[in-house]
Amino acid sequence: MSAPKVPFLIKGPSFSTGTAGEAEIDEFRAALSNADAVAFFDYWLARCSQAGIPGKADIDPIELPRLLHAIYIEEWDKEYRQSRIRLAGEFHREVAGFNVQGLSVDEHATGETSRIWKQCDQLNFFDLRPTFCGYDLGHVKKSFRYLADLTLPVRAGPDEVLAFGFIWPLEM
Repeated sequence: MSAPKVPFLIKGPSFSTGTAGEAEIDEFRAALSNADAVAFFDYWLARCSQAGIPGKADIDPIELPRLLHAIYIEEWDKEYRQSRIRLAGEFHREVAGFNVQGLSVDEHATGETSRIWKQCDQLNFFDLRPTFCGYDLGHVKKSFRYLADLTLPVRAGPDEVLAFGFIWPLEM
């Protein structure tokens, strides 16, 4: 399946009151344009419970060795009211041209990319929804122009959520 026209943001089903409906989950999975992204989503989904999203202890990026280079984990920075990258695979450094670990959205993304990333953050951290989005990296000189991003909420504590993400070059 090909991805929608970039930029885009596809909002997944809500897990705020427990497990989302099977039809909604299947529709979101079908929108993913990459076999590795589907594997990443299915890994996360297999760890969801009747209570909703998986807990931090349920997720171990090491269990996805083929995807590890493109996985990241974000936390919500209450002071700056935006996400901050806690861990990032090597592909993030390649895309950005610098180490993004520890940086907030405003410190590593600009323009439309920043706007969409922040929309995804709201859906991940507060609505407990997976998101699939695409960015135009025309301003960055890479072998690809478009980047896809699948981000999934993970419970880190009673009132704390992390975002578990995977990025890949997007074919258009």
